[in-house]
This record gives sequence, structure tokens and C-alpha cells, in this order.
Amino acid sequence: MTHLARVSLPLLAGAALSVLAACGPGTPPPAAPGPVEAGAALPTEVPAEDSHDAHAEDHAEGEAHDHEEGDAHDHDHDHDHDHAGGAAHVHGIADLAFVIEGSKLTAELVSPLANFGLSEADGVFTPEVIAALPGFITLTGGTCTAETPAAEVDTSSGHADGHVNFTWTCANTGGVTAARFAGFSAFPGFEKVNAVFVTDTAQKAAELTPSSPELSLK
Repeated sequence: MTHLARVSLPLLAGAALSVLAACGPGTPPPAAPGPVEAGAALPTEVPAEDSHDAHAEDHAEGEAHDHEEGDAHDHDHDHDHDHAGGAAHVHGIADLAFVIEGSKLTAELVSPLANFGLSEADGVFTPEVIAALPGFITLTGGTCTAETPAAEVDTSSGHADGHVNFTWTCANTGGVTAARFAGFSAFPGFEKVNAVFVTDTAQKAAELTPSSPELSLK
């Protein structure tokens, strides 16, 4: 209603002035125009430049929308790329490294918690998993005695990775001929373990799987 009043009042005032000027002095004033019905459409013209400005504004909004969609797409692509090219945190895959230190043979297993059937959101080793860790790796030869594995969770990469350290004290570390990863049978989440064995003079590596779970140390 306010908009109609702003448009109709100047039009009515201009029309009255034109009629008075044409009649001259002494001419009876014209009858007052009838009331304008509320909601009646009044013929108005949109200036060409206003129409152009509205079109330009719509075009600018369209470009901004397209730009935002493009940015979102690029962000999603970068996000996927970062995950694909980040640290070796791939469910089903783990890393295992063996080292001889004097009379001790040590090994470190780095694996996503999901491989243990654990929630990465919780970020903890459950008592059930900790109880199964002593049998994760078995050695052949060397007359070795295993210590209790030490497990902790690392979230520094933005993921939840489990680090498990194994230590054996051996009567003859040189007599250890093989290491077997038995975690495949305990936790089916493990699909592949990239294992390496490093000494001062040699290095061995193997891809361990459920069908080939043993790394030769000789």
C-alpha cells in the first residue's frame, strides 16, 4: 500500500496542474479524481538503465554462485588429493620393522587402529586387543624370550595409528632365521604388512599377507 501511494500521488498532482493551466483564470476547477482502488495496477515504465543495472546485478550474482561452486569443487578435490597423497594410513595395510640391538631383537608395528577392529574416533587400545598382542609375532631360532609388547596411539598425522613395540632377548640373535606375523588370523582387518629387517650389513624386505606371513631374516 505504501508503494502505491508513493507512485500515485505524484501522478495525480501532475495531472491536476496540467488541467488548471489549460482552463485559465475563472474556469471552475475540475472535479476531483475518483479514489484509486487498493491493489490496482498502475502503468509504470522501468528506465532502460535501471533494467540494465538489474540485468548486470543478476549476471554478477550468477558468476559469484558459479565461482563459489567451483571453489567448493576444487576444495573437495584438494581434500581427496591430500588424503591420497598423505602419510601411509591405509586401512588394511601396516608397516613392520625389525632391528637387532646387541642381544635384543626389536620390532615396531605401525597400523591404523581400524586394522585391529578398533574405533579411530575412540583412539584407544581395548584390553582385548592388548591381551592378543603377545602372540602377534613369533620368531624362529635364536632362543629368544619375548617381553610384554608396549602399545600406544598416535594422532599426530590427523589419523589414529597404533604403534606397538615388540622386544625379544635372545641367546643368539644371529640364529634367528625368520619372523612370522600371526596377526592376520587374530584380526582379519590386516590385509598386508610391509616388513623390513635392518642390520649393520644387510637389509631385507617383504610384503606379508595371510597366505605368506613370514619374513626371512637370513
